Amino acid sequence: MSYLKIGDVGWTIRDTGFGNRIQFWEIAYELNKFNDFKFTILVEKDKWKETKFLDFPHTESSNVRFNKLKDLSEIDARKPWLNKLDVTKSWSILEEWPPYEEGEEFYGKWLHLITLKDKLLENKIRELVKDRIGIHIRHWPIVDKDNREDLVDRFDYETKMKLIRKTMDEYPKSKFYISTDVTYDKPAQGPLLPDFRKESHWISEIYRDYDVVDYRDIVRVDDVLPDSFVSDVNSSWSKLMDEEGREITTELGKKSVRKIQDLYDKKILRDIVDIFSLIYCKKFISSKKTGPQSSWSDFIHIYRKKYSSLQRASWLWQE
Repeated sequence: MSYLKIGDVGWTIRDTGFGNRIQFWEIAYELNKFNDFKFTILVEKDKWKETKFLDFPHTESSNVRFNKLKDLSEIDARKPWLNKLDVTKSWSILEEWPPYEEGEEFYGKWLHLITLKDKLLENKIRELVKDRIGIHIRHWPIVDKDNREDLVDRFDYETKMKLIRKTMDEYPKSKFYISTDVTYDKPAQGPLLPDFRKESHWISEIYRDYDVVDYRDIVRVDDVLPDSFVSDVNSSWSKLMDEEGREITTELGKKSVRKIQDLYDKKILRDIVDIFSLIYCKKFISSKKTGPQSSWSDFIHIYRKKYSSLQRASWLWQE
């Protein structure tokens, strides 16, 4: 079997870069389709944990095979790349950002093919958000110096909150689903499973003053937190995590039964629930309304648009 191998694009467990990684998957899928699906798309299991919960067609997730396949010929999608390939060998998609030429309208062509594996979870999400407005509030700015226009100063939390309230107040008496990573921590350094209702989070006042739900209304967290986990770096160390998945301390020699991957899987499930809750809400408010635009919001917008088109086509066919 031959493979089209794609990387992790700077993955970390706190900032998985899913909205960026998925664009490389789409390139691989388009290239595979052009070659009559003679290949299998290959991703690294530890860095594409979403494959545990989502079905990616024509895709295999494997650490062993990913690490075995080395020194492959690379395909640079910033150049003419949609070509017939030698199907007797495997290829790698060059991991450069952005993955294709600016202005090339390709992103979003195949996102709708990615589906939830757990249909019970999918039904639970649909039922919870069917009459809610989904809103994505992004931690912003990501870096100290950000040249994008109309950004609120990094530590001006009062102005940030005013902007969020102004946006939500445009929909009086509405119910909301919130997807956010905004904490007082630096971006990509906060807890893995934050409880935004706690007063220690600056966004908690939104939960007090509006009808709001989030991933914790769907995903159970107390079955993994608080607890002590075997370190993913050295099994001789244990990481003690609080009820939000924030590391309290690391201890040498203390025995831990639970693997840190259990916590990481729960964090990825949080992400998945956020994605599909925003997709299935009756309306979606992009992060651009409360801060900078993000590839996460782009994914939601594109998927919702394609999903709505497919639904309308299905209704017309039934008529």
